[in-house]
Amino acid sequence: MFDDLLALLGSARFWLDAAILTAIVRFVWTAVQKIFESLLFVFSLRTRVLEVHFGAHPDAPREIEALHYLLFRYGNDTYLKELASDQERHHGRLRNIVRKVEVSDLPDGGKGIKFRLKVHKRLGTQFKLFIDVAGDPAAVVRYLDSHANVYDVEPSPRPGNRSRVFFLVREFPTITTVDGFENNMIWPV
Repeated sequence: MFDDLLALLGSARFWLDAAILTAIVRFVWTAVQKIFESLLFVFSLRTRVLEVHFGAHPDAPREIEALHYLLFRYGNDTYLKELASDQERHHGRLRNIVRKVEVSDLPDGGKGIKFRLKVHKRLGTQFKLFIDVAGDPAAVVRYLDSHANVYDVEPSPRPGNRSRVFFLVREFPTITTVDGFENNMIWPV
């Protein structure tokens, strides 16, 4: 019996079967782990509807093509660098996700901006609003500077005859990144 066991363990078929079984178990374990991590991340986000109202201003520049927001990352850079767990660092990696913003007319002649932002329930979310501009952004910068709840208006050139004008909104807190940029921040809920 001992000789049969020794012969079985020494056979190539046994080691091939063991290698295949190990590969299958490892694949299933990794797949389950990735699914669990993805679900954990999804459950750590809450959708928050944010609204911003801009007062009535005549002559909106015709160079404005669209209004969006850029979701930079979940969390703040200092916390992610110094105190966060590996999982939180993974959640807080740079995202740079662009999402569209809904614009509506208000009864007083102003504009209402409404957007859905995913807020991480432990880390918060960094974002910044921007306008896509066709042509010269100077008129759009002047238009945005004329609004009381907008500040830090910065044009950013893009390839071709296009640019983006980024701006901060006073209604939301701000945070400075390690690179020196300032973004709006929604703190954890």
